Amino acid sequence: MADDVASILRMPPGKALKFFRQKQNVPTAHWDDLWHEAHSRGFMVAGAASDALLGDFRKAVDTAIKGDLTVKDFRKEFDTIVAKHGWSHNGSPGWRSNLIYTVNTSMAHSAGRYARQTTPEALEMFPYWEYVHNTCAHPRPEHVAWNGIILPANDPWFATHYPPNGWLCHCTVRVLSVSMMRRRGLTVSERPLLNARPWRNPRTGEVIYVPEGIDPGFAYNPGLAWQKGLTPPIGSRFKAADAGAPAPEQPIRPAAPTSPVAPAAEPLTPSAVTPQIPVPEEHRDAARQSAILKLRAEVRTIVQTDNKAALEALRTRGPVIPDVGQMPQDVQHALGAEARTVRLSADSMEKQIRKHDDLTEDDYRQIPSLLAKPDVVVRQSARRVMLLRQAGPLLYRGAVKTTGNGAENYLLSLHRTTKQKVLRTLRDPEILSGTLDALPDDPEN
Repeated sequence: MADDVASILRMPPGKALKFFRQKQNVPTAHWDDLWHEAHSRGFMVAGAASDALLGDFRKAVDTAIKGDLTVKDFRKEFDTIVAKHGWSHNGSPGWRSNLIYTVNTSMAHSAGRYARQTTPEALEMFPYWEYVHNTCAHPRPEHVAWNGIILPANDPWFATHYPPNGWLCHCTVRVLSVSMMRRRGLTVSERPLLNARPWRNPRTGEVIYVPEGIDPGFAYNPGLAWQKGLTPPIGSRFKAADAGAPAPEQPIRPAAPTSPVAPAAEPLTPSAVTPQIPVPEEHRDAARQSAILKLRAEVRTIVQTDNKAALEALRTRGPVIPDVGQMPQDVQHALGAEARTVRLSADSMEKQIRKHDDLTEDDYRQIPSLLAKPDVVVRQSARRVMLLRQAGPLLYRGAVKTTGNGAENYLLSLHRTTKQKVLRTLRDPEILSGTLDALPDDPEN
């Protein structure tokens, strides 16, 4: 299988070697000790903790990238290195050596290919890229579905989906000129949805959102990271909260799946090909949930120990979490708010802990969804609304208030409730969206 990958990637290895040789050796204990863009600067073999062991593996991989070491030869070299250092590794020797060979060579050649495809000359000649799924023994359905997707070279989809997109992935990207598109009757495709899904690291318990069809750890473009220096410090671990950093949006040429191909309005440049894509809302929600749970744990400790000084210090920090969610635009307008972003203060969390300490971490994880996609919105005053959202068998109720000048929005409370309680509480409610009748009846009834 690895030989197939080598044949797919066969090309002058200069750029691939340059990418690989600029890496630093990074001793690690687990495969995920480096994450995403950190791999563009760090060379690791999971569990290889000594410089001497890494150095020998590095020489073998370098020779493989040059094309002077087949996968069969690499397996023999792997056995020699393991015996020399007395290294105890996970998995069979054949499986482990195949993985090291394939991942490192495919990533290096991917970065080299991207470097060649994004030169000014290449972009001017070939402004479109096509995703190509190559035949393999066990194809991934999503990768097969992406086969033939054609997008402008600067489309942000390639920031996460430029192959390889998983362990032993054989996919690649083919460049297309305007004349090639016209001659073959091809048109630009509609950008596939990201469809991020949660993945829980079985070792650490961390929850990370991964685009559907991409293996955890592969949702990045190695060539893009290398060119732009998009690399966290070597040795840093990816955290869910890291995904919450706002990214500036940049204009992208719209993809029109049914329109005829026309030349680009202006020549593409390397800077146009490397937009920093807006962080998907699912990733932001993971960051918000992480921040909420961290604040909850901090305030619970303060309340349980009755540490008034610590609580006062926390209050002086102002809005402790500046973004726990984005309320719908119609709710923003109803409140006369300047923005959709909702904050959470230490005071509100303290009240939550004192009055509703029965709420679990899973309950607090509902906050971003409650704010963004409420089933029912009820006005309580000119600047305050009640939000209701059904999540499985549970009904959640939250209150959001906008400051008098409309500059800031705050989440005041979160409760578990029932439809019966809501109906008893509300008298002639002003419903801004949704309907109370649509809420499911209480489970106990």
